[in-house]
Amino acid sequence: MSDDPKVSTTVTRILELSRQDPSRLQQLEKFRRSVAILFTDIQGSTAYFEKYGDLAGLSMVHQCNSLLEDVVSKRGGRVIKNIGDAIMASFESCEQCVRTAVEMQQQLKEVNAGKKDEDCTRIRIGAHYGVGIVKSGDVFGDVVNVASRVQSLALPQQILVSDSLFKEVAACNLEIVPLGRFQLKGKSEEREIYEVRWNQSLPARTNLAHTIIASPTDQVQQFTLQHLTPAGKIDAEHLLVGDGLTIGRNEGDLKFPDDSSMSSPHARIFVHNGQPMVEDLSTQLGVFIRLKGVFTLEDRDIVIVGGQLLRFESKPEILGAATAMAVAVPDVTRALHEDAARFVRLNNDASDQQKYLSIMKDEMRFGRTSGDYTFPNDRFMSRTHARVYLRGENYFLEDLSSLNGTFAKVRGTSPIPVGTSIRVGREVFALV
Repeated sequence: MSDDPKVSTTVTRILELSRQDPSRLQQLEKFRRSVAILFTDIQGSTAYFEKYGDLAGLSMVHQCNSLLEDVVSKRGGRVIKNIGDAIMASFESCEQCVRTAVEMQQQLKEVNAGKKDEDCTRIRIGAHYGVGIVKSGDVFGDVVNVASRVQSLALPQQILVSDSLFKEVAACNLEIVPLGRFQLKGKSEEREIYEVRWNQSLPARTNLAHTIIASPTDQVQQFTLQHLTPAGKIDAEHLLVGDGLTIGRNEGDLKFPDDSSMSSPHARIFVHNGQPMVEDLSTQLGVFIRLKGVFTLEDRDIVIVGGQLLRFESKPEILGAATAMAVAVPDVTRALHEDAARFVRLNNDASDQQKYLSIMKDEMRFGRTSGDYTFPNDRFMSRTHARVYLRGENYFLEDLSSLNGTFAKVRGTSPIPVGTSIRVGREVFALV
């Protein structure tokens, strides 16, 4: 959160905690070593719970995770923890880490054989190799943060690995293909991301998460921007060519003079190296992209959940302290009596309502009638709409197949996944 005096106070209290045992941080160095970290996450578990009830949902999650845990153990890995319907595991061998991921997907494919598509259990897997603090049956550090970030980029039935893990298994008999680049939270450099191809019957994934910048391609691709009516019908179509299309109230290729929430110009949508991109040119609220997959939250991000305009605020000093001291984030927040993160409710002009939604658990849900935070009068909110969850030092936001979607404000210039919606002022567009 951005208030400097409060940050200074929090940092001071963290230092006081560490001084209570000054040898603790030095002792942690002996637990630092290279390790491969794997995360799994079950796709669509919320919809399963709503369709079949809590008991059936819990049984599905238990059966799935028990199968995955058996694969981890068989291949020499160690299950670190279960986080909701997710698993975190560690491996000394990078090859066994990747082969575990492949076997997980293969076994679930067999389990799903003969089931209706909506009843199939599908998982997203991400893995990374790096240095972490391995202590007391847990792992802490950047290796966990990057692994969770990689997993957040994966689609159902997909296995993604980082560049460092790829280098360790490049000589193994595995089919691994480059997918693109992504940026780590709080860091300027981009990292390569790779897909482990485990099932040739699955089509190549071109519908990337909007945080992945696709690898350059020589293929000539055409993209169309569709303007949608409030009812979701196509009002007009525009081919993206040349420098793309600029959208604004009184300036640009597409003008909307009656939209008082739109700037002039407001946004530019274009194609770069085969990747559709959007650039925020606005002086007002900004440009929003409908989430496809999982979104990594950063301090001051603005999101739309149903009809709620929210600003995310976090205290990286608390998250960093948990990693540095090799303890769980809730342990630090309890000791400090402070939340590590929260949402601030905003008015339509982005001014604060002075109402806060604290993120007090590893996972919290938003919905009209179901969740940790409910909004019964929000007609744009689905029963269970979205969730925010913590992995390592990262907070993630995921839409739970809601009717009206969850949107995140663009940070400057951002990739756009094909098939998603873009909000510019009050206007909504789709990219196809």
